[in-house]
Amino acid sequence: MKLFSNVVITAFPLLLLSSCGAFDPPIVTACEENLKPELVAPSSYERNRFIPGERPATRAEFDEELRHPDLKKFYLKKFDAGALKPVIYTGILNFSALNRNADRVTTTVTCRYFSTDGRTSQIAIWSVVPLPVDVSAFSQIIRDITNDPPPTPEEELRYSKPIAPYAGRIRDTLRRLLG
Repeated sequence: MKLFSNVVITAFPLLLLSSCGAFDPPIVTACEENLKPELVAPSSYERNRFIPGERPATRAEFDEELRHPDLKKFYLKKFDAGALKPVIYTGILNFSALNRNADRVTTTVTCRYFSTDGRTSQIAIWSVVPLPVDVSAFSQIIRDITNDPPPTPEEELRYSKPIAPYAGRIRDTLRRLLG
């Protein structure tokens, strides 16, 4: 009986943390934080499911991602020597939200994060951009942001800080240890 009560006592907080998204991958958290403010009714956002993914980046993708010529030369030399292993992280989010007519619309977005060194601890809100899979459904739930004021310095800081540095570091460490 004591074993059963210990299991229940341990499982309850884990279920509670899990239900509020404490174990979500950083890319999903950053994608949602970037997406919600742009919705017509942000409070109506309900995630249905997500599919995280990752794959090694090719040399062509790495070359395309780097903008500055000097940095490009430096990093491509490291990539060719095998010292850098860039990774493309993706998160496919299926969610529903209210549109302008207060109808619930379900749609899917793909979020992408390019990591030059394979780490996830530096994922920030602005480094992950949600791209709609179904543009017609997505356009119904997105508000017009062309007249929004520019972000305040506090907002810029919040959006550029790593979203889950500790969770990312734990994932990075486990990835290094387990291959």
